[in-house]
Amino acid sequence: MSVVRPVLYIVVPCYNEEDVLPVTSSLFLEKLLSLIKSNRISNASRICFINDGSSDSTWNIIAELAKADSHYCGISLSRNRGHQNALLAGLLETRSFF
Repeated sequence: MSVVRPVLYIVVPCYNEEDVLPVTSSLFLEKLLSLIKSNRISNASRICFINDGSSDSTWNIIAELAKADSHYCGISLSRNRGHQNALLAGLLETRSFF
């Protein structure tokens, strides 16, 4: 009998994060991969960045991350809607994956 591992989605609202996103994204990925490797979560788990209308290159960084590794995904909101709305958008979007 195979054990079904839970799928984890980490939802991260982002607003003008171009300076820190390359660092934080790799830290998130490192932790996610360690949980996958230890069989605590499914390989279908993802880190979902929500671009909350950033005026810098945050969305471009998110798009490149998603191209480079399937454990990343991203959503871009058309304008800044605030932290809570960005988080809600991410939660609603990831819910549709189940």
